[in-house]
Amino acid sequence: MEFFFWVFLWGVFLYLPFFIGFGIFPSLISKLSWNLLGFIVLSGFFETLYFICLIEAYRGGGDLSLVYPISRSAPLFTQLWAISFIGEALSSKGIFGILLVMVGLYLIPQKGLHLKPTLPYAYGFTARPFLLAFLAAVASSIYSVIDKVGVGLIHPLYYLWWINLSMTLHTGVYLLLRKKGSVWKPWNESKKEILFISILQNAAYFLVLMAMTMSKVSYVVAFRQAGVLFGALFGVVFLKEKNWRVRLAGVILMTLGLILIGVAQ
Repeated sequence: MEFFFWVFLWGVFLYLPFFIGFGIFPSLISKLSWNLLGFIVLSGFFETLYFICLIEAYRGGGDLSLVYPISRSAPLFTQLWAISFIGEALSSKGIFGILLVMVGLYLIPQKGLHLKPTLPYAYGFTARPFLLAFLAAVASSIYSVIDKVGVGLIHPLYYLWWINLSMTLHTGVYLLLRKKGSVWKPWNESKKEILFISILQNAAYFLVLMAMTMSKVSYVVAFRQAGVLFGALFGVVFLKEKNWRVRLAGVILMTLGLILIGVAQ
């Protein structure tokens, strides 16, 4: 989390020269409403919670083949929140596409086409990592729906800056309460990596927020998992990873699901 504190902090600094240069910065603060501030604080809290839970799930001995699919199950929960709280109506094609994406996500990290990995004890998977991964998925689904509402109130670029600030503050409070490790150590050891990740993360997040202004959040969150598809293909082709048949099956199902989401209304 010390590492990600710097990633979020630099996400705040990256925009400031442009905001100040174009005279946006003072008005950006003055136009902040209490309603929007509430969404920013909540989104930053749940996104920070997502990172904390995911990190602790892996650190607690959770296997990748279980933690990763569980933590990526956000599209299922996003559907529930989007339908219940912001009134999104999904088509049958879209719902089926999301389900195919979820099945593909489950298959890609598995070692074979069997049900054994679904049982926590099969991999010595303790209850704590399982619950943390599940909580990470729920937190991800909640902040995604909040973001959908947030970008309806302010431009995605400005909203993203506020989210970076919110996450920096939430992460800073968490590190102060935890009182473990040095916050300066990651910066001293990994300046280039922190800056590089901060740029890529902000670019990706901005594209997701822009997509939310054009489509339903349930579809955007499901389509966001396409990164797993490319990661699996790169792993097989360039890293010569094994179990390519299972991963190929997962990739095919994900691709079909993404196509269905793409044509859904």
